[in-house]
Amino acid sequence: MTDEAQPTAANLQPPASTTLSPESQTSRSPDPNLKEAPAPSPNTSTEPAEPARPGNPLQDKDHGTPSLASPEHPNISIEDFDWAGLEQRYHADMQACADTETGLFEEFNQAIRLFESWASVTTTHENDRSYKRLKTRMSYVQGDEQRLEKKRQHHMKVVAAFEGALALLREP
Repeated sequence: MTDEAQPTAANLQPPASTTLSPESQTSRSPDPNLKEAPAPSPNTSTEPAEPARPGNPLQDKDHGTPSLASPEHPNISIEDFDWAGLEQRYHADMQACADTETGLFEEFNQAIRLFESWASVTTTHENDRSYKRLKTRMSYVQGDEQRLEKKRQHHMKVVAAFEGALALLREP
């Protein structure tokens, strides 16, 4: 698209040979694409358009020229916004987000189920191992108790033998 095809302040003004009086403005046929806006107030500025600056919402993004719906052109009204389309896009975007969220929840639930099965297997396995450790410790303790009992029995026999020997020595 060239600069000539873009609407500018110069090509939106009526030709210099045409003078529009209030009577002639009402008698001419309006352009069906343009809507008549209220007449400008006396406080409206007639300064030239601002130079192109980034972030200026009233300027064409491609060429830095003022857009049609700007304070410099009060006779041109703003196009109607497609509110129904906005609602449809909103609902479509929200549905896409909900679908993504549902997918994430399902993936999370699958991970939780996997973790639960892993945890239960781990718990069961650990319980089995701890029981085996208990049995091993019990067998060691029981073995030590048996050895201790044998020593005790042996010591009792030794003490009885010494008492018998002492009793023999006391008899005259």
